Amino acid sequence: MVKKYKKMTEDELIAKLSSEIESSTGHMSSELSHQREEAMKYYLGEPFGNEIDGRSEIVTTDVRDTIEYIMPSLMRIFTTHNNIAEFEPQGPEDIEMAKQATDYVNYVFNKQNNGFKVLYDAFKDALISKTGVIKHFWEEKTEVSKENYTNLTEIEYQSILANDDMEVIEHTEVIIQKQQVDDFGTLISPAIVEHDVKVKKTKTDGQVRVLSVPPEEFLVSRRATSVEDASFVCHRVKKSVSDLILEGYPKSLVDELPSYTQNNAEFNEERIARFSYDDDSSPGDEGEGPSRKVWLEECYMHIDYDNDGIAELRKITKGGNIILDNEEIDSIPFSTICPLPIPHKFHGMSIADTVQDIQLIKSTIMRNLLDNMYLTNNARYAVLAGQVELDDLLSSKPGGIVRMRAPGAVTALPTPQIQPYAFDMVRYLDGIREERSGVSKMSQGLNPDVLTSHVTSGAISAATESAMQRIELIARIFAETGIKDLFRNIYSLVQRYEDRQKMAYLNGKFVPIDVSRWKEKLNCTVNVGVGSGSQQSKTQTMGSIMQIIQGLVQNGGMGSIVTPENIYNAVSEFIAQSGYKNADQFISNPAMMPPKPPPEPTLDEKVAQQKAQVELQKLQLQAQELQIDTELKAQELKLKQEEAAINLALKQQELQIKKSQLELNEQELALEAVQNRPVGIGPS
Repeated sequence: MVKKYKKMTEDELIAKLSSEIESSTGHMSSELSHQREEAMKYYLGEPFGNEIDGRSEIVTTDVRDTIEYIMPSLMRIFTTHNNIAEFEPQGPEDIEMAKQATDYVNYVFNKQNNGFKVLYDAFKDALISKTGVIKHFWEEKTEVSKENYTNLTEIEYQSILANDDMEVIEHTEVIIQKQQVDDFGTLISPAIVEHDVKVKKTKTDGQVRVLSVPPEEFLVSRRATSVEDASFVCHRVKKSVSDLILEGYPKSLVDELPSYTQNNAEFNEERIARFSYDDDSSPGDEGEGPSRKVWLEECYMHIDYDNDGIAELRKITKGGNIILDNEEIDSIPFSTICPLPIPHKFHGMSIADTVQDIQLIKSTIMRNLLDNMYLTNNARYAVLAGQVELDDLLSSKPGGIVRMRAPGAVTALPTPQIQPYAFDMVRYLDGIREERSGVSKMSQGLNPDVLTSHVTSGAISAATESAMQRIELIARIFAETGIKDLFRNIYSLVQRYEDRQKMAYLNGKFVPIDVSRWKEKLNCTVNVGVGSGSQQSKTQTMGSIMQIIQGLVQNGGMGSIVTPENIYNAVSEFIAQSGYKNADQFISNPAMMPPKPPPEPTLDEKVAQQKAQVELQKLQLQAQELQIDTELKAQELKLKQEEAAINLALKQQELQIKKSQLELNEQELALEAVQNRPVGIGPS
């Protein structure tokens, strides 16, 4: 007996989803959302809100300056190699398959999805807003176009009608020649008809999609420490009515969805801070008809929807209080990165979090310094009432005259001098910022004192390398968390949905890709250009390694200690460190080269080869003679056997003839005896 369970009602499901959304981190009313809003304002250099009329309102840009320095280093680290990630073979038989998977998955990310832009957006989101979010999924994309065809024959017209991807929306028949018949009704010539049609062509294709999700659109349960253990994840996404219909949702259901201006997501403070809306501006035009925008909430939730006591992972999409889809899925399609993770927490800290207070304090000091300079250049005066022409005093200009009715009617008020410790405080704050972020003038190459001092190049290199360690740690954290997970998921999507062989342009040539031969899972390694030293130091190190290899080759180490593959790997790495991504432009991989022809033989070897050839020819002639003799003897034996068989057959035939003759003679004798018997004479 199969036990039946009562599923959750739609109202119960909507109530559950709404509760999870309200309690999740990243919700617009949460403290996290407020922190990210403030971080974005600091990055944009917006006023703090404590400004005083008539006083300086300058805002330093320490947050933006720090992040904008870190970004080029991070992008260089991840884009130094041709492949961001590599898949490792599980055995010798998997080497070629793993290499193909590596090339193709990187092609999908970099070429099909503009991987550079995805990484750039996610990295900057993480540095500003604590968390960078990357979404990866398989998208069935439907493209609709309209085309006109004229002067079609009947066969061409019927082929269009038979095409499932085409729908005729307008059709006109043009009779070129009428049907002709004779007086007896016999068809002389058929009618000739041409067709003018307008068709709607629908093309559906699928591919892996990778995109960076704005932090304010991503929600996660408060108890989560990662995407994998999250009981609830939500992506708030804005789409048009037309896009939803193309995705397959019923038009009647889509028309009931509330417009995005009716949804609080459009007025999210983080979103407003990102776009810096003016007071008089609206969030945007909601559009009309197919272009009307709606906010959807794609919820990924572990929930016991069928009430069988077991929670399953489901994707539930809702708009307002309308459920668009509800399906069971295998995994949550998000990867996240954080520059300064806090153990056992989903959201860690951003670079902006570490620099915000410094920006606030420096801005306050700079405002006071500027105010002091303004007062110094535009001093305040004490005047005797009625004894001074105030218009003359207020119209400050070089050589101007101030009319007074009594001497001493105008007295300049003293202005406090700028204290030197103010500038020391600014330098102190810059030092704190450098310690927190690893961004210093020396690491940026902006310290002029280094160029004029007696600081050795080794000391400069050591200081630069020390400053880079923090950035390299951030890069490694990104690589081992979100980026590795991202490429694993792209691999799984490709393997699951790309079920037919295709051609892809990889490494300068077209390569057939057969995903069906890939292993279900492969280990993934993310290549990031991190290590113990700056780029210049790494290049110098590779140069030293190449010198060692050259020395080994010159001393007879080729083939024993050093192989052509070792040399190729060293040179290609040196080229990569020099900034060139494709080493194959300069050198060729020995594994891809055709086999070398054998070396030219010596004179003695040639003579020996000729003697061997002569002996071989003699042996071949002897073998041929023996074979001919054997064949002749076989033919003679066969002829003798055939002759004996013929003689035997002749003898048997002669015997048969003689036997037949004897039988015939006996019959004749018997006949004669009957004929010679006397008539009427018989026994008494």
